[in-house]
Amino acid sequence: MKVAVIGAGALGCLFGGRLAAAGHDVWLLHHREQTASTLSRTGITIHEQGADPLTAEVQATTTASEVGTADLVLVLVRAHQTQTALTEHAACIGPETWVLSVQNGLRNRDYLLEQVDRNRAFCGVTYEAVVMDEPGTVVHTGTGLTTLGGGDAAARTTIQETLTAAGFEVDTVADPRPVIWKKGVLVGATAPVLTLTGSPVTQLTSDPLAGVVTQLLTEAAHVATSRGIDVDVESIQQTVASVADSHATHRVSMAQDIEQGRRTEIDELNGVIVNIAENAGVAVPANSLVTALIHGLEQSS
Repeated sequence: MKVAVIGAGALGCLFGGRLAAAGHDVWLLHHREQTASTLSRTGITIHEQGADPLTAEVQATTTASEVGTADLVLVLVRAHQTQTALTEHAACIGPETWVLSVQNGLRNRDYLLEQVDRNRAFCGVTYEAVVMDEPGTVVHTGTGLTTLGGGDAAARTTIQETLTAAGFEVDTVADPRPVIWKKGVLVGATAPVLTLTGSPVTQLTSDPLAGVVTQLLTEAAHVATSRGIDVDVESIQQTVASVADSHATHRVSMAQDIEQGRRTEIDELNGVIVNIAENAGVAVPANSLVTALIHGLEQSS
């Protein structure tokens, strides 16, 4: 299968590297020519805890026309870059190409549907945790489930089998919206808190941070209900506890973005919740506050 990965960051390298190691023709698309050249020359190396590094050869470019039409396009840029990236790299999306997003953010499915029809748009979430050491070299800090949904059922199964054979734990659902909201609400309740406080993931389940996380979750659940989506706060709290244990050393991408002077995904997470809440007449003071504070950090970094 020819696979194009839009976004050669940590997750892009994890998925691209494993798929290449499984024998697929993998192309990574990056906006920097120097990074693309490095990836084509050195390939991808994935450092796994308790295992030898996995190295795979890939091809990388800044130009989708060089890739040609792909069978599967994985979209793994930051959520606020999705629309632009899909437009810029439309040359690798043909009339039969499947497009899959497992990014953070609450609006990626909408962005995919602007580019391809419903039968070819697949969206979901991943709980894999990975950090970039240097271009093409990543450290896999935590293993988690990847869930994808939407699109044609037979194609969805093929994508699941492809990712499973590459070493991922994958589940599928017909309607991806509930899992997207669960992950979006989870990230929106934890990433800003960790970024603003500089705390390790393990402190999320202890006061005073646990109380802030609960307030953010509860507000977001009310907003989800206004959209006809059920978000179980207790279930997400259990996930937070599990993540605090299994991903103890992980640095959230939002904190990494601030450290490196980049725009964060706050508008695609808490910002979406604030916008929907305004239209639905739901009060979300905690989400409004962390959105404003993260924007303040962005401006000062």
